[in-house]
Amino acid sequence: MSTETETETEIEAVEGFKLTKPGEADKEVYNKLSTETEMAFSTSLEEAGTEFTEEVTEGVFTRDAFFASYPELYERSVAEVIIGTDDRVRISPTTTFPWRAICALRITAQDNSRWIGTGWLVAPRTVITAGHCVYMHAQGGWPKSIEVIPGLNDSVRPYGSCVGTSFRSVAGWVNDKKREYDYGCIILPRDCRPGDKTGVFGFAVKDNPYLLSAYLNLSGYPGDKGGNQQWFMARKAKSVAPRVIYYEIDTMGGQSGSPVWIKVGNARYAVGIHTNGLISGNSATRIVQPVFNNLQAWKNLGM
Repeated sequence: MSTETETETEIEAVEGFKLTKPGEADKEVYNKLSTETEMAFSTSLEEAGTEFTEEVTEGVFTRDAFFASYPELYERSVAEVIIGTDDRVRISPTTTFPWRAICALRITAQDNSRWIGTGWLVAPRTVITAGHCVYMHAQGGWPKSIEVIPGLNDSVRPYGSCVGTSFRSVAGWVNDKKREYDYGCIILPRDCRPGDKTGVFGFAVKDNPYLLSAYLNLSGYPGDKGGNQQWFMARKAKSVAPRVIYYEIDTMGGQSGSPVWIKVGNARYAVGIHTNGLISGNSATRIVQPVFNNLQAWKNLGM
């Protein structure tokens, strides 16, 4: 856990971005008891650095995974929103850290419907994301598979891609569908270790005063941009709750699961997992001690 409580946080240096200043539920739930079975599902889809065009109908992979658990909200709400002017900035190229450790997700649900999301590497084979990306209440529960594409940039996959079929979340999400427990992970096959090349995020528990004074960075793969481009924004938190961080950082569907991180010198520590929002502000599942403990255990599974 990070202890730099007195160090000033920074905004990532992104060309074109200008800041507009203003218990039990955490019990692990999984779809596979042992990661030993992952070897049988290893699928390396593309060589690193090659261009790839998905052979699917246009728009198939542009639905945000949030609606796979909350279909009733599709017509009258959005999972993530633009607050005022859209201040997001595109990240290109995506081959430097931390951008290359952020992954586009292509999710195939149990009913074969297809969805998008974002994840981020914390170990060579562990991808953290939103719980609703790995457990979809209205689409049959655990997905059939999730393709993970680190640093996707239009048709270029600089670190290739691979498919995960081993997932983790917590009882508060899987059993109770509570948004404050909306987090999970993908454990990639043993022969797919993108984190060795991309580097990985740290993660930390921070108190309320720290979070309210820190600059929060967020980057992911929004569906309104096609789900193939990474877009970034940063801002201070609007407010914090015991298990949620609220902010007016512009996001759209598809960015669910994105890291919300602080930059301290050259180190990056995630403090939240972006999940959903309202017109009044977007929000993240806050990394508190029980969440930290699960993330650490999942990180160890992917070493």
